[in-house]
Amino acid sequence: MPIMKQRQPLRRRGFTLVELLVVIAIIGVLVALLLPAIQAAREAARRSSCQNNLKNIALACLNYESARGSLPPGGLNTSVVQGSGLGWPVYILPYIEQAAVSEGAIDEFASTADAYSNTAVMNQLNALLMPMYLCPSDTELRDQEEKFGNSDRKGMSYAGVSGSYYSRTGECGKTKADGVDCVWTSQTPGNLFGPVNTDGLLIMDWPVELRQVSDGTSNTVMIGERNYQIRAWMIGAYWVEPRDPQPANRRSPSNEAPDGPQPSSAMFAMKNLDADVPLNNDPFDKAYIGHDSIRYNDRPYMENPNGVISVNNLPFASYHPGGANFCTGDGGVIFLQEDIDTDVYLAYGSRNGGEVVNQ
Repeated sequence: MPIMKQRQPLRRRGFTLVELLVVIAIIGVLVALLLPAIQAAREAARRSSCQNNLKNIALACLNYESARGSLPPGGLNTSVVQGSGLGWPVYILPYIEQAAVSEGAIDEFASTADAYSNTAVMNQLNALLMPMYLCPSDTELRDQEEKFGNSDRKGMSYAGVSGSYYSRTGECGKTKADGVDCVWTSQTPGNLFGPVNTDGLLIMDWPVELRQVSDGTSNTVMIGERNYQIRAWMIGAYWVEPRDPQPANRRSPSNEAPDGPQPSSAMFAMKNLDADVPLNNDPFDKAYIGHDSIRYNDRPYMENPNGVISVNNLPFASYHPGGANFCTGDGGVIFLQEDIDTDVYLAYGSRNGGEVVNQ
């Protein structure tokens, strides 16, 4: 009788430590490869949302123009020296379905003519801060304190374009009667305020009519992204002495607000395009340095920057890699690369410079 061989039980063989480490390493490599793609997809979605915001803001400005015959002013002057007037983001509120609240705030504002000192207006408008005024990539804006250390003053990711005249021509008048598209009392480099250009679409105290845009609305930027410094969304600008024109009685203050752009002014809701302050300027190269009493609230603080940027020339910039979004006078949205040719960049800022922009 043949002898039956006893069948050996099967042994279950597990993974060795080396094999586990190899598998973990492979998974790590795959995750490392996928993360940039996921981040890029998220940023693409945020950038698209930001472009939609600008599109809606541009349409609100154009609806304002259809109703009133001109684009909104960048900011209206007040009768108070260094009194902060309301900016264009407040005046387009009726065209983003916030008419009742905006009218009440503007009426209340008229009683003091200084948006910073009018607590009722500040509280009413801050409570109304619309999501379309915030770029999703601009995450720090939701939590930051505004420049003067007041967390009630909320910021905005966008600013109007006042123009580029001074940077293109080197000319700036000391009064509006000088006949150039710029006024500026002190033309000293590093001046705290800087030039007040008036060749853009959203300018200080003078509404622009579309018939004045001889360069073409599609070739002129109206609003762009900003991510650095002094972004309280409801504030337009303020002026200081000397004013243009001077009151008839110099010994007593005038009760009327001066007409038009003033030669010594700080613009907040709108900014200049300037050749010395490129798109997406590195804040660790050139920076804004204000008065010593408030400079430590600047973002980021710099002790000795390579250059000082004036208030009116603070850069247009974004958290999108490679450039920033702008809307044009026809309601379109374009993405300007940060390495854009300087002359082309400045040409986009003027409505009447006669340049040909090759898009």
